[in-house]
Amino acid sequence: MFKLYAMRHAKSSWDFPDLDDHDRPLNKRGVNSAKLICEFFIKKKLKIDLVYCSSSKRTIQTLNILSEKISFKKIIKKKALYHASEDEIIHILKQTGDNYKTLLLINHEPSMSELINRICLKENSDQFENLKRKFPTAAVAEVSFNFNDWEKLSKVKGKLISFIKPKDLQASKE
Repeated sequence: MFKLYAMRHAKSSWDFPDLDDHDRPLNKRGVNSAKLICEFFIKKKLKIDLVYCSSSKRTIQTLNILSEKISFKKIIKKKALYHASEDEIIHILKQTGDNYKTLLLINHEPSMSELINRICLKENSDQFENLKRKFPTAAVAEVSFNFNDWEKLSKVKGKLISFIKPKDLQASKE
């Protein structure tokens, strides 16, 4: 069974309006949200084989927060993911070797929600409806696939296992 964890970068700062979009950093809320997701990953004892990360500053900062406490076997930062369509993301993921069974993708909206809509079975679950309404910053969609080769990604639909938002994790701590 192969898995994809699709994560939107954490909340970025708009304190410097003259900064190029690619160079916007995380804000304080974003840092805290990424730390919440990191703790969630640790509690689930996730073993990520490969991370694909957009080259933007906010996605790399999100990855760096996760990397402080989680060890990843391999990390690939790709400029091609920045503003990529779901078709372009699927093309990148399909190139992944079958020795990488669990992937983490850290990227941007709207391509994250479009990707999940494209690669998942259309289900009538609350999680799927929630994801279709909004894919908030630092949220993570966990998708499971019944195949043994990423090349089949566009042919075999996955199942949305969970959709985790930092807000939900914060609420569960209170």
